[in-house]
Amino acid sequence: MKAHKYPNRWLRYSLMTLILGLVLYLALGFGNRSFEAFCPFGGAESLWGLFTTGEFSCSLGPLNLSIFIGVLVLALLARKAFCGWACPIGFLGELASHFTGLFWRRRPQPTRQVDSYLKLLRYVVLVVALYFTYKSGELILRGYDPFFLLFSGFGHGSLGLVSWIVLGILIVGAFLVPMFFCKYLCPMAATFDPFSRLGLLKIVRNESTCNNCGACQRKCPQNLAPHEVVKLRHHDCTLCMECVDACTVENTLELRAAL
Repeated sequence: MKAHKYPNRWLRYSLMTLILGLVLYLALGFGNRSFEAFCPFGGAESLWGLFTTGEFSCSLGPLNLSIFIGVLVLALLARKAFCGWACPIGFLGELASHFTGLFWRRRPQPTRQVDSYLKLLRYVVLVVALYFTYKSGELILRGYDPFFLLFSGFGHGSLGLVSWIVLGILIVGAFLVPMFFCKYLCPMAATFDPFSRLGLLKIVRNESTCNNCGACQRKCPQNLAPHEVVKLRHHDCTLCMECVDACTVENTLELRAAL
């Protein structure tokens, strides 16, 4: 048996707190760039304009595209590690899941089938967001994007009451289902999926020492099931290492490079 000290969580949270602080620093008007310049999805939103006119849309620029390409390359190596180790909204979503968990004696979880159907919504969001952005040349996602709404203080591009309603729905959703936005509505998560499936790094389980206690699944923010597989190949794994920290048997779950 091993003590539960969650060393990986504190390392992740320290890194993401630093990133969140830097985003807030830019959002408050300090620095030479807008916080939007560091949004990787801006790289996807800029592609059509670059191909057709050779120009970036609205406030987007080369940094958005560079970060977008960088995180896709990272996904080929480390799956959705960007979501679990760097994304400010992912960090806030995870903190919200810990906080809202205090109000549940036993939080309801959608069945795996329902969960998989709901995850199709993020592809709808991706297609709709890119279609209208490419068609109008405007960043139409701004009015619905929690990243923009929170860090801009409902700035230019927000939709007034509509944006407040959207944010309210996301907050209620987070109360009911951990990582609600990340799982079901994040277009960047949908963009990652085909790359994440090929990710080299995986959580690997030692079958001979695993006692199938299920502690790893209970701590997994994505509600995956590391104790049911030898290699966790699921495209939603963010390599957050919560399952490794939670495992009750030393060296049973490990991060390895594996096909």
